Amino acid sequence: MAEITIDCQEDFEILKEIEEKIINNADLGFDPKVLQILDQEDATRSQIGGLKERLSAGVVTRLFSLGNSIHYGRLRAGKMSDFADVIFRLGLGPSKIYILSLALFFLNPRREFAELAARSFIISSLGKMLAIKMGLKEEEIKKVEIGGIFLKVGKVFMLLYEQKMAKKLEETFISQYYPYLGMRAVEVFNLPEFLNEIISFSLLRFDESSFSVSSIVDLAHSAVDKSFKKYGKFVIQSPMPDLDGILLNSPGSILAAQLDAVGLGSFMEVIPTLTPRQQIQALRKISASK
Repeated sequence: MAEITIDCQEDFEILKEIEEKIINNADLGFDPKVLQILDQEDATRSQIGGLKERLSAGVVTRLFSLGNSIHYGRLRAGKMSDFADVIFRLGLGPSKIYILSLALFFLNPRREFAELAARSFIISSLGKMLAIKMGLKEEEIKKVEIGGIFLKVGKVFMLLYEQKMAKKLEETFISQYYPYLGMRAVEVFNLPEFLNEIISFSLLRFDESSFSVSSIVDLAHSAVDKSFKKYGKFVIQSPMPDLDGILLNSPGSILAAQLDAVGLGSFMEVIPTLTPRQQIQALRKISASK
């Protein structure tokens, strides 16, 4: 099992205090025990649909937005209005992690929380794109997707601790130990153990023919953090859909739609580029206007 080394007793005491005062007592807006329904493979549609009334309104709204976004929905599949349909589309296991993550990231309206949420959703979406391109199995793609979402949750607990205790943690302390708190959350909320390997990433690893799941998440994590450090948001170049219908969707539009779905669109900028077909169409329009 993955482990995080704690350097000294003083660090341990602070981490223990964060776990006791924040992780174990986080006000998510609902009882985390209700999510045990999503651990049951034989959960009925009625039981799953009933969760809607037991979760906070903000989480429910964002789940609907996610389920109906291009990233998760099938093109032209239509919008879903039934909560159980949303959960089945996202998957029972992933839904549990999305619900917890959404609740934690939006506990506080401060920009630091919103930025952490944006980074996490981009890491998840970008990691999923990489995993698909690398030909990973569906089960592994799901692990990349939900691992990216949960990767930085430990930092949320640290921000909440700073606010509650009115004291600032050192940046080096945060960087070193937020994975430890993420792993504690995995245990407290009874989440899949594979998350520990992703959260505690230390070495770039390969499987038989591709990068490991944890390495793909780390590649996405590195790209996202580099952009945020330079621009304060995620800036990319990508072809974008056009009014002529030549391009219906693209990596850039899918990433943008994912962030817009959870109200975090301001943390991403797409610098449009034209595909060869779009360039030809633009030249035709110029010629036709002469």
